[in-house]
Amino acid sequence: MSISVLVISDIAHFLRMKDVWDQSLRDRSANPLLCSCILAEHFKLSQRLGWHPFLFVFLSGGRLIGFAPLVTRLRFGFRQVCSLNQFVYPDFFVDDYREICTNSLIGFLFERFNCESLEITFEDGSVNQGVLESVCNERGLYFHRVPAEGEAIVVADISLESFRSFLGGGRRKKFNRIARKVAAKGSWRIFGVEPDSNSLEKIWQIEKHSWKSNLKGKDKAIKNWDLSHFLCGVQRNNKNDSLFESKIWFLELDNVPISYQLIMKRNRTAYFIKTSYDSRFSEISPGIFLINDLVERVFREQTIDKISFVSNQPFVKDWKPTVRKRTTVKIEQNPRVSIIWRFLFENRLSQRSTNFFEYLKWKRLYP
Repeated sequence: MSISVLVISDIAHFLRMKDVWDQSLRDRSANPLLCSCILAEHFKLSQRLGWHPFLFVFLSGGRLIGFAPLVTRLRFGFRQVCSLNQFVYPDFFVDDYREICTNSLIGFLFERFNCESLEITFEDGSVNQGVLESVCNERGLYFHRVPAEGEAIVVADISLESFRSFLGGGRRKKFNRIARKVAAKGSWRIFGVEPDSNSLEKIWQIEKHSWKSNLKGKDKAIKNWDLSHFLCGVQRNNKNDSLFESKIWFLELDNVPISYQLIMKRNRTAYFIKTSYDSRFSEISPGIFLINDLVERVFREQTIDKISFVSNQPFVKDWKPTVRKRTTVKIEQNPRVSIIWRFLFENRLSQRSTNFFEYLKWKRLYP
């Protein structure tokens, strides 16, 4: 069996193989966030944030058998490698060549790439995680697990009435109270549209007055860039041969958009991806009102098997989701070296000075 390895760090190179990439995902992965149009935007975002993205691709006979989207940076001679995005890419290797691919990946990173530290996030129970631990033990690498934010999931296998009963009286009263507040505030409507220039303009109108508007400097830039790149990727989805459906839902009050929710659908799973609301209307909880309406639509229409909130933010507890746990694996050449490096460089005065000047730079760019 012959396996070839591609290490792709150039977005243009990746986009030249996007048709092969997407076709492979069509058969092997249900995750719409791995589609080429979304993945390319995550590459661009990580570059803007000072990281260097690269993609490991494993091929056998021209067929994709595994992949690992990663980012790296070199700081004071210490090379770190991490998952491209721990919420979007909790796993890799989609076929039966796990041991070979894992050995190749770890060998490249720690022997040829001189990586000192690697962090990758997995779903708990992942076969790949166990294979990775075995490979690291054989190579004498330090392997450590820490809990990571999980994925909140609502299974839609019962009727809407049964789901309401499952939520309990307290939550039903809360949703009814919010509904009365919205109705008392004015004339409202909820509608879904395709991602286009008009719908994106509505999103930025809401974001202008969201809680994120109070952020400053780098934090503000990260939030804005993340949303901007993601929306760009969704817009570039090929409507004629798409791997996912996408729609942006809005709550309008007296013809003013005050909340939105971006939903992607693939393989009978609805991914509630991006959401926000106009904080000037926070007393009526427009975000909760919109999301609850969309959750109930899923149970009413019965065309979706489950809802994924992708991460596990506190507000999703209102719908009593099951949380699929995740674990971040930390792998190091020498844990003592890592500890010394952090002590010398992350905590020393010069690093604090660097952080201070970086803060001033970002504050000037994004006041």
